[in-house]
Amino acid sequence: MKHFIVLIIFLLIGCQTSVERSFHDLNEAFINWYFKFHPVEASRYGISDHHGLFRMIGSEQNEEHVADISRFIIELSQIDPTKLSTEDRINYEILVSKLEEMKYFMEKIKPWEWNPSWVLKEIYDGLFLISESQNIKMIDRVNAVKNRLSLIPKYLESSKSSLNLFSEIHFKEAKNILEGIMKLLDDMPIKLNSDNLTLDEIDLLIISGKKALVKHGKWLSNGSSNFSKIEFPIYLDLFNAFPLLVDKKYFFEKVYKLAHKKIVPIQNKLFEKSLPIYLMENDEPVWLDRDDTLEVIHWSIDYIYNKPENQVSNSGILAHFFDSMSKMEKFINSKNIMNVNNKKRIKLALYPGYLPLKDEVELFGHHQKVNSEIIYFIMNHGQSEGLFPLIKQEIDILNAKNINPGRMVQMSYSQKRPMSIRYLFPDLINQKGWELYSSRILMDLGYFPSDNFHLILLLKEELKTSCVGYIEGQYYTGKITRQKAISYLKNESFLTDKEADKMMKEMELKLFSGTYSFIGMLEMNSLQKEYEKKIGNFDDNYALYDFHQKILEQGMIPFNHLKKEILSP
Repeated sequence: MKHFIVLIIFLLIGCQTSVERSFHDLNEAFINWYFKFHPVEASRYGISDHHGLFRMIGSEQNEEHVADISRFIIELSQIDPTKLSTEDRINYEILVSKLEEMKYFMEKIKPWEWNPSWVLKEIYDGLFLISESQNIKMIDRVNAVKNRLSLIPKYLESSKSSLNLFSEIHFKEAKNILEGIMKLLDDMPIKLNSDNLTLDEIDLLIISGKKALVKHGKWLSNGSSNFSKIEFPIYLDLFNAFPLLVDKKYFFEKVYKLAHKKIVPIQNKLFEKSLPIYLMENDEPVWLDRDDTLEVIHWSIDYIYNKPENQVSNSGILAHFFDSMSKMEKFINSKNIMNVNNKKRIKLALYPGYLPLKDEVELFGHHQKVNSEIIYFIMNHGQSEGLFPLIKQEIDILNAKNINPGRMVQMSYSQKRPMSIRYLFPDLINQKGWELYSSRILMDLGYFPSDNFHLILLLKEELKTSCVGYIEGQYYTGKITRQKAISYLKNESFLTDKEADKMMKEMELKLFSGTYSFIGMLEMNSLQKEYEKKIGNFDDNYALYDFHQKILEQGMIPFNHLKKEILSP
């Protein structure tokens, strides 16, 4: 009997090992396939095998892509996730979700049919990543650039045969990216070092590429007359896309209803902190309606922005960013609220002229584990005598979100699993939630001054997150026009014309970006409260350190898994 029990145990262990081995093999096969079909993403993650390629498009390639995804889904369905370890089970569910999302994207969204910027972004990213990456040997850089340049004319022609619908928003964006590629090509020769014959060959390829781009640009200019016009975003039926592109755990109506419900309470908090600032310069207002309350907030925010001591000159912007980051890192270390785990050097640099300007700052190179240096690009305005568009408090909040304790710290922990599913496909809700939490935790710990300027701008950020979350649902379902959406964002979350337009472009070019941020904000708040309730005392630094480490060590996984790992007994 004893021998029989031992035999059963060995059989069970053998079966479990077999299941885990099958999943690991399938996981590895998928990653290899993914980088083969997405060579620009391979470059982003420092995988050199496909540096000289672009993702090819066309009916044949798309059919092959969908067929491969379907096969992976079938293979995954043969694996029993209950027999996997906890970590593998999480990776399994992330992979299933990612495959379903990819299949839906290929079969329903089909951006190559209506979004010309989709192909141009592939060209731009493919060249920029090779041009700027620090870890690529020069001989490999030269060969990769040469190969990708040679593909541009054919790639653009291929995109023409796939494009058959007209979206005005995305055709305009395509022209912006096209201009960025042209500028990038102008600067490309100074990034390369090789023999004269090779450099001459690259010069000819650049000329050929630019001619093809000019021709493509003219063709796009006639797009409105050549193609059937679609009404974006109604055309994409994003209501039905929500479960796959966001998460099946959340419900479209509930998310956007909750976002709307959060707006007034945050505005009330803003009013409470803004009124003392308003009263320093004004008589106490007489309230007739809600607009009077909003006017107090609006005036106070303008006061903070226009206060001379809050402003930073363009000439000293890099030094100010460095000073802000350094002070923040020292504070985090002195409080011991987390182990930043970041051994990479962060290099501050002004935006190159060929980088299409989207945000005030942008991280580059943080995806690659092999990189020892990360570039933190700062907006370049070219006029050293002018003022930088962000004030000191906004720069502090941005640095908290992007560097310490924000995205950079989160990414450094994810790189402990450099080729795992959770690293390659970080959960965007988790990522956005941690970014918003990062600046708020510094406020809670007393890092920012007591003048309430930082707090007001943080509340404005939370208000913007809720307003954009709400408006995204309205805009995606056609209940509100683009212009009315911009007016709402300006009036209810105190954004400028430029800020409101930027948020609209983001929700048009990055589907559900506002939804990710809103859900992430709520989920992080909920997780913190539940953890406080679990341990009973959240006041000491050890408890906070433990909370942060448990989150970071899991990587950017979906919140339903993260909560189980952190809150389980």
